Amino acid sequence: MLSDEEQARALRYKFPQHQQQFVIFHGFMRQVLARYLGLELHEVVFKKGDKGKPYIITSDSDKVALQFNLSHTQNVALLALSSDLELGVDIEHTARKTDWQGISRRFFTDTEQAALLSLTEKEQEEAFYDLWTRKEAYMKVIGSGLALAPTQFSLTVLPQPPALISHDSDKFRPDWCVQFQSLSLPENLDGFCATVAASGSIESCRIYEFN
Repeated sequence: MLSDEEQARALRYKFPQHQQQFVIFHGFMRQVLARYLGLELHEVVFKKGDKGKPYIITSDSDKVALQFNLSHTQNVALLALSSDLELGVDIEHTARKTDWQGISRRFFTDTEQAALLSLTEKEQEEAFYDLWTRKEAYMKVIGSGLALAPTQFSLTVLPQPPALISHDSDKFRPDWCVQFQSLSLPENLDGFCATVAASGSIESCRIYEFN
């Protein structure tokens, strides 16, 4: 199902379980995209932008056929699709052990850290993971790659809904009005949180679950 390039990427993983996850997640993505586009699996050809973000172009047009973005953690993958809006999506496993306080000090702005510290200790950890998904989704939707540091922009923190507060980089897209949506995941995904960002208004968002 996968292209030669995807197979090569899978083999770069050191551990077999990570190779298997890559194959499953990218095979899943290819199947879903092929179904939406009315193509055979081998006809789904990915290209990459100048910052490495993948996209699809139909064979008979230079117009982007479908916007998509993939994120995965543990054994869960999240694929976002849109017919017109550019997308960024991120999902995180909140039950994993991590030095979230240290990560906050290194990758969050002073404004974001102050908002986190205003919460109770229990609320802080939940807000950390949620904010991380917001920041990842934002960097992915604007296609910044590694050119934009997480400390170059500030976002709101729970319990506030996700929104951009400030941006201190020339990578900012003033022509965009990036919109966010925190996703309500199925009950069996308790312990995960996710955010999707789009290059315009998110009028509706439907979630489909595949097991």
